[in-house]
Amino acid sequence: MMRCFSEICRGAAALGLAWAAWPGGLAAAEPEGVEFFENHIRPLLAQHCYKCHSAEAGKAKGELLLDTRDGLYRGGDSGPAIIPGDPKASLIIQAVSYENGDLQMPPKNKLSDAAIEKMTQWIAMGAPAPRDGKAADITDKDEFDIAKLKAGHWAWQPVRRDAQPPPVKPVRGAVWARTAIDRFTLAKLQAAGLSPNEAASRRTLIRRLHFDLIGLPPTPQEVEAFVADPSATAYESAVERLLASPHFGERWGQHWLDLVRFAETRGHEADYPIPQAYRYRNYVVRALNADVPYNDFVVEHVAGDMVKQPRLDPATRENESAKGPGFWHLGEATHSPVDIRGDECNRVHNQIDVYSKAFLGLTVGCTRCHDHKSDPISMADYYAFAGFLQSSGYHLKDMADPVAQDSAHDKLAKLRAENEAKLVTEYAATVKTRVSRLGDYLPVAAKILSEIPGGKDAPKPADYITSHPTVKAEAEAAKLSTDKLSAWVAYLDKARGNTADPLHGIVKVALGQARADALAAMRKLEAEPTAQAKSIKIIETVEEGERNYVKSERDWRAEDMVADYRRKQGSDEWLTGGKQFGAGPMKPGSPVFGSDPNRPIKEFNENGAARNDGLTTRFSGLIRTRTFGVNGDMLWYRYKGKADVFMAVNSHRQVAGPLHGIVRQKLDSKGDEWKWHGHRVRDYIGFRVHVEFTPRGDFALERVQFGGSEPLVVRPVNSRLAKLLESDSILAKGLAGVFISAADDQAGGNGNRETSQLLNWVIRHDNLLEKPADLGQAVAGFADYQKTRSAIEKTIPGVSLALTLLDGSGEDEPILVRGNHKTPASELVPRSFLEALAKREAPSRGSGRMGLAKRMVDPANPFASRVVVNRVWHHLFGRGIVETVDNFGATGKAPTHPDLLDYLASQLMERGWSLKEMIRQVVSSSTYRQSSKPNMASAKVDPNNYLLHRMPIRRLQGEVIRDRLLAVSGRIDKRQFGKGPMVHITPFMRNNRSPSGSGPMDGDGRRSIYVEVRRNHLEPMLSAFDKPTPFTTMGRRVVSNSPAQPLIMLNNEFVHRQAAIWAEALLKNSSANTTELVSRAYRQAFGREPEAWEAGAAAAFLEQQRGAAGGSLKQPLKDLCHTLFNVKEFVFVN
Repeated sequence: MMRCFSEICRGAAALGLAWAAWPGGLAAAEPEGVEFFENHIRPLLAQHCYKCHSAEAGKAKGELLLDTRDGLYRGGDSGPAIIPGDPKASLIIQAVSYENGDLQMPPKNKLSDAAIEKMTQWIAMGAPAPRDGKAADITDKDEFDIAKLKAGHWAWQPVRRDAQPPPVKPVRGAVWARTAIDRFTLAKLQAAGLSPNEAASRRTLIRRLHFDLIGLPPTPQEVEAFVADPSATAYESAVERLLASPHFGERWGQHWLDLVRFAETRGHEADYPIPQAYRYRNYVVRALNADVPYNDFVVEHVAGDMVKQPRLDPATRENESAKGPGFWHLGEATHSPVDIRGDECNRVHNQIDVYSKAFLGLTVGCTRCHDHKSDPISMADYYAFAGFLQSSGYHLKDMADPVAQDSAHDKLAKLRAENEAKLVTEYAATVKTRVSRLGDYLPVAAKILSEIPGGKDAPKPADYITSHPTVKAEAEAAKLSTDKLSAWVAYLDKARGNTADPLHGIVKVALGQARADALAAMRKLEAEPTAQAKSIKIIETVEEGERNYVKSERDWRAEDMVADYRRKQGSDEWLTGGKQFGAGPMKPGSPVFGSDPNRPIKEFNENGAARNDGLTTRFSGLIRTRTFGVNGDMLWYRYKGKADVFMAVNSHRQVAGPLHGIVRQKLDSKGDEWKWHGHRVRDYIGFRVHVEFTPRGDFALERVQFGGSEPLVVRPVNSRLAKLLESDSILAKGLAGVFISAADDQAGGNGNRETSQLLNWVIRHDNLLEKPADLGQAVAGFADYQKTRSAIEKTIPGVSLALTLLDGSGEDEPILVRGNHKTPASELVPRSFLEALAKREAPSRGSGRMGLAKRMVDPANPFASRVVVNRVWHHLFGRGIVETVDNFGATGKAPTHPDLLDYLASQLMERGWSLKEMIRQVVSSSTYRQSSKPNMASAKVDPNNYLLHRMPIRRLQGEVIRDRLLAVSGRIDKRQFGKGPMVHITPFMRNNRSPSGSGPMDGDGRRSIYVEVRRNHLEPMLSAFDKPTPFTTMGRRVVSNSPAQPLIMLNNEFVHRQAAIWAEALLKNSSANTTELVSRAYRQAFGREPEAWEAGAAAAFLEQQRGAAGGSLKQPLKDLCHTLFNVKEFVFVN
């Protein structure tokens, strides 16, 4: 192999095909450096240094000011604080590193290693900073004037909807301008004394279109068909074909994924997966293929979970709109942060930074610790945005066909409404029979229980009733069932000691207690919890410093009640995801249907409660509380059934490792009784939290509240039983009458807590009562109900989860002084859009994200349309009209063609916000169709090609290079969507936290967009070719020139394997004629025939190597294919 490799390198040199001169990369542009300073360095200086070294603080200890570039360069008494490009020589690095015992800053606590590393990186970059004038006098303070800053910068002015191109002259005696775009660019060229380049060849144009629109090379057949078609419509037809291609969304989807820092794992140490992240990627591809209007696309990203009539995937009928907000959750995350609030602030900062750059082209993230120095963006704007996120939560939502879900829900609700009264009436009609012999059993059982001998040696009632000879005699004498009588005795024995039993007082009277005494005892039990609640002092722990706890007392307060589902809920209180919990709590008296035809009603709802089985448990979903501050040691949940509990502390979700495991709880009442569950939350006192409950079967939730110990339950006396005790009626017969009366009221629609309590006793003590002889009508009625319900339930689609947001209670954020979460201001900032663009108006309920989304795409907002058309231009020309595509602010670059930018923005809005239509307009222009051939005369006037006197030569992005390798070799699998293959993890990439498995080397032949993006194991080839690290928005990729790139193309196993596959295919589909093989290889690789000298050299190479290989062309042809992969033409597009 070494011999073949050296020979092929010589062959490549002879062909002029080796990596002779890769164009140089772009140096870090100044705006990016300034942005780095604003995001990473100024917050450090503000938090740790400005208190003693800033004009704002009015101090300059040691004559050192650190709030201006001039102050940093000039330094103080000890000399310059920084030496740009030389961190080791910079005093500020020596100070923060504590290298010098006499110079240690900050004096109290050393900066973290991560902070020092950021500062070192910044100085190595040349210490870029936005203010390069003289240091301010410490008595001067800049005033933040929004109106002045807004008026002084072009980007904040409205889009000029009347922007029209100026008149232009013919070019080389002909009308060159096909479109308005051409007239704009030509006017600039002619004003500079230049002319546009000649048109590119048809062979070049078809390749350019293919790579720009779908990211795949044209086949030789497609190239030749286009070249041979002389019609005026051939070009337009090619454009339409490519725009309609399902692969369009894959190419342009990758551009979008760069903006939202798409990845499928969290990074940090363990690199935990982001659940269902790949489904967001698929959503983007489908949306772009469907040409979803960009304004709708934006709304879906900000508030797609709130769209009333969501957009559906035509193939699966899934809710597509709700998948848009998944992008908020694609950032990095720490699984066990020590400072959980600090971690939240960093996550929210990343979300705001990504959101503002991607959609607005603004660096709002720079205002975390100060008002923007050059744009009309304030700290208040930053924390107003943070409020939107604080009011919204992470949600894995069921995206299955929402129309089918709505239809099933409505049908089930209608079915219940039509049958509820009937089923309750049918059940109520059986109660009279059920309690018909209660008057016979109760006194006999009470007599038997009263006769059981007392004392320590007394038998247990259960043993007594099975062995005492009089029990059977008593049952026979009264014509009672011995087994049922035994059950009654056992029940009475249990009930007389159970104050929670609704018949406790009745049983005590039956056993001999005076009626008045029993009633008084019941009244006392009712009043006792209320009296105690008024005077109780809750002992709680209050954290003072790090893990130091002291005891404190506070009075019982109404704020201890977090959620009370016994009452009607306000819009900011009833917060659910999915349909499982319905539109509100179940009311007292509502029946809960079971599945047993012989027991159709499982129970009646006694108190209001959030229940998941009002209609069916087939729907997915959860219920969550409002956001609240932790003010006690214990949080208590009153519930029954089964559920998983998650307490989101400061929106932290990635729970793994040694910390925060306690936020997860499991509830299981193991029966049909209401229970209290205590959740220890003392570690989070002072933090903001909300609690989520996800059922695991039947589940009901009554209350969420704080308490030092298990909360006391108030048990109101049932007034119907109280009246019975106050009367002179025979107890047992009167009790039967109470049950019958309750059943009649329930059947008449007058059910309440008391009637439900009595009927639930009947339901739960079926073994004590009579079974109606004829249940046929009731059973048949319920069977019909069940059959219809079951048929409707089958129409509910299976659960399909994807990431989105769930609206919570409206929460506003305070400004954090100097961006420090430990120094919040006292006042909250209302949630709102940028003050420079809209009046501050707090949402009336919920997060207000839908209002935010609508303001973003309002035509009056100058950024949404400008930013996205500039991105389109950037991807088609390699540079935007505004070069800093993610920064339209004062620290970004000015537009080269401002009138053209506004024209395109207005065209976008006027033509329905169609991105495909915008691309169609641009690629149809003569400007786009120019040749990239250099013109020395024009280059002298326009050396950076800002005026577009020619089409730029562009290197293909890493994903396109990889996809091109697969396409040319024939290995490519164009299958779309799905989860995608795991990234191939090489031995060099593996570490002790790596996953156990590894994906296939070639990613199963899938396009690069579908290969897993694992933050801690990024694909080396794509990284070498400048695929950005998924940390923040990257609308303009770096185009570097590094040794790793040619080394990968020469040595990478994947590249070698594609060369071998390609060679095998060439041999299989061609004769052994070397001339034909070379011709076919060139047409597949480059869409052209080889030049005569190329063909001759390549054929000679094959013949020479064939002789050395014993007459076989397999290895020589593989080597030639590998050489062609290494030609500059393979990785560049003209």
